[in-house]
Amino acid sequence: MLVFDLIAGLVIVGIVPGPAAPRRRRPLTAAGGPSLGSAHVARPARPRSAPGPGSLTWELLGDVRGLLMAPATLVLQVAHPVVGAGVAQHSRFRTDPWRRLTRTISSTVRFTYGTDAVAGPEAARLRHLHAGIAGTDDRGRPYRALDPAAYAWVHLTLAHFAVDVRRVLGRPLTPAQRAAFYAEWRRVGLRLGVADAEMPPDWPAFLDYFDAVLHTTLEDNQSVRDVLDVVRRPPPPTRRIPDALWDPLAVRAGTLQTLFTVGTLPTPMRERLALAWTDADQRRLEQRASVVRGLFSALPAPLRTYPQVLPHVLEARFTSVG
Repeated sequence: MLVFDLIAGLVIVGIVPGPAAPRRRRPLTAAGGPSLGSAHVARPARPRSAPGPGSLTWELLGDVRGLLMAPATLVLQVAHPVVGAGVAQHSRFRTDPWRRLTRTISSTVRFTYGTDAVAGPEAARLRHLHAGIAGTDDRGRPYRALDPAAYAWVHLTLAHFAVDVRRVLGRPLTPAQRAAFYAEWRRVGLRLGVADAEMPPDWPAFLDYFDAVLHTTLEDNQSVRDVLDVVRRPPPPTRRIPDALWDPLAVRAGTLQTLFTVGTLPTPMRERLALAWTDADQRRLEQRASVVRGLFSALPAPLRTYPQVLPHVLEARFTSVG
């Protein structure tokens, strides 16, 4: 059952339409893949100011196991008062969460895996998009999406996410790997326009920062509840799926996703949201995490990576072959 749910989730994320990253046409074989000739002609590497192929960033952010833990990170993001207000008043997440998900993944892939020619315009697009998001939340507090601290929080939660995915569902990173990955992720943040002063200088400082925001800033709000509702009972990603087919799948997927979402939230956040968690829940989480680890090791390499990331990985491979 778990294997079926995981595979179904990957298929759904892969088929939901979203904005595609710009791609360069390559000669194709009769089978539709890159031609053998292109594999034997080295292409010059294009400028890149952020981590590239072979980096921990590329390895961790492309890990498809993150699908199970992404909603917990989204909860942490929208629990920030500024982010939560912006999502509640300006986002279409409640009415079209699947498209919002694929747009977010596509954007993250562009500024993480893209060359400067791709990542630069994407960073500018995001800042332009958020520049017009401002207002007053339901408690009367003014907010703006480009608030430096809130903008940094959204980016930095992805560092916590990437490390946590490996901790729960794979081989945990060593202290040296965590330090190296965080240094890389700061570079991605600078590329994205996150203020250097808003990003802690190293991993230990990040842990202190994360703990402080968790205890002093994050709160329950409507956006948090909207995310949890979608996790518990995901709507169909496309009208082409009949209710008779989707409903039983949504119940199973929602149960599994809720287990991972609630179970991988930091304990203070789970308690603040009054989300029940028992020893039996913890055992179920650990059992299913063990199944995921076994399944992942048996998957062919292309299925271990987000579909949106694969073109970048393949292009880097062809670029490096001489």
